Amino acid sequence: MHGESLYRKIVAGETGVWAAPLRGLLWSATGLYDCAIALRNAWYDRNGTTIRLPVPVISVGNLTVGGTGKTAFVIDLVRRLDALGFSPAVIARGYGATPGEPNDEQKLIQKNCPSVPCVSDPDRRRAGEVACERLGADVVVLDDGFQHRRLARDLDIVLIDATCPFGYGHVLPRGLLREPVIGLRRAHLVVLTRCDRVSHAELARIEARMRELAPDAAHLKCIHRVTAVVQLDGKELEGGLDRKRVVLFAGIAHPQSFVATVSSLGADVVAKSWFRDHHRYTRRNLQYLLSADRFPQHDFLVTTEKDAVKLSELRGFDASAIVVVRVAIDFVDDGGTMLQAILEQRLPQRLRSASRGL
Repeated sequence: MHGESLYRKIVAGETGVWAAPLRGLLWSATGLYDCAIALRNAWYDRNGTTIRLPVPVISVGNLTVGGTGKTAFVIDLVRRLDALGFSPAVIARGYGATPGEPNDEQKLIQKNCPSVPCVSDPDRRRAGEVACERLGADVVVLDDGFQHRRLARDLDIVLIDATCPFGYGHVLPRGLLREPVIGLRRAHLVVLTRCDRVSHAELARIEARMRELAPDAAHLKCIHRVTAVVQLDGKELEGGLDRKRVVLFAGIAHPQSFVATVSSLGADVVAKSWFRDHHRYTRRNLQYLLSADRFPQHDFLVTTEKDAVKLSELRGFDASAIVVVRVAIDFVDDGGTMLQAILEQRLPQRLRSASRGL
């Protein structure tokens, strides 16, 4: 178990009594973090000192650390923008990236949307200016931008993972919340992801709480649908993973959601090997994973599409031994139609305002 998984178990209270003192230490640090976030948000709420780009900005972010399925949502979003006739670009801080290169999420976005430019820069204003002035974007998608309040946005979208919606009730480091849940009131659109992974009663409880926290926002639900099971070289895996013995490996923030996805395909998960989020794979890692006696007898090694974009950069190994599960966003009920209507309603108005200012 790597450090991130152990940390999650500790803050979730899933460990033994030995972890209670650690949770106490984390709790003592939480007050400082909570105070700093409260002061920062109060400053932005009161002064409103933000920078506006010359094009509309759509922020897609989280309330908690860890995976909520944000990349799959961003891919769906930029495809919708493209279909509406816009030329979108995605900007992000680029966490986990080698300087001058896109990070994992941006590589995956570029793989699925090759015509959409991605810009990584800790200075999101500078990244936005590059997207507009050099790359010709007429709408910018700010990836992982809910807590980045310096850049003004026209649509604030927040994704909430139904399997861990409120970060175990605490801000960092005692819990997984990036800020107190009251911050959700800033959202224009709240999207509940992985809503098929919890019971109907639990889903109803989460929805009710979200509507209390963000009464003025639109609320949508979605699931992650498996679109394909392929070998690392892109060839479709005949017969899928049903009744196959598999070893899972990934470098993602929330690996348990991946376990649930693969298990839903009928696979028998015989072992798991987790790396840190944004892990950069090496030949030594592949030697470890592909060693014949490393894991119980199995048919395939199975990983995520996010990991696959990094593995495909390596050469000299049997790619047929590794299988990739591709997923996409599927909206529940009429959520997709609602999202389309929100985009059509907000973006033209912003563009008309920009045109009058020229």
